[in-house]
Amino acid sequence: MRLAAFVAAAALVAAPSVFAADILKADVPFPFQVEGKTLPAGTYNFKVDVQSDQVQVQGGSPPVAAMALIITRLAARPHPGANEHAHIVFDKVGNTYTLSELWEPGSDGFLVHVTKGPHEHHVIHVTK
Repeated sequence: MRLAAFVAAAALVAAPSVFAADILKADVPFPFQVEGKTLPAGTYNFKVDVQSDQVQVQGGSPPVAAMALIITRLAARPHPGANEHAHIVFDKVGNTYTLSELWEPGSDGFLVHVTKGPHEHHVIHVTK
């Protein structure tokens, strides 16, 4: 019984590191939308929280925050070099940019918005 309690306690201590959220920092040179909220151009932190299935966005000047639900995970890209750098993808329709995907190095991506109809992808490569 003591061994089972020890193993359970050890798992709880280790769990936060397994599910720790990475923060991606990016200079976004245009206003963009997150779940219908428009954020101004600026420097932002994008935090993927897999426990709550959310992407949290904070930054800008004056400081603003927004949150998007993760729709699904996206499989890592199969071609060489595609997964070496973090990047954030925005869907562009006309002059409107919408946060769409986040990709961490060596990991699956996260889809937070689907744009139906014609659109362009605008990719920002970022550092952690």
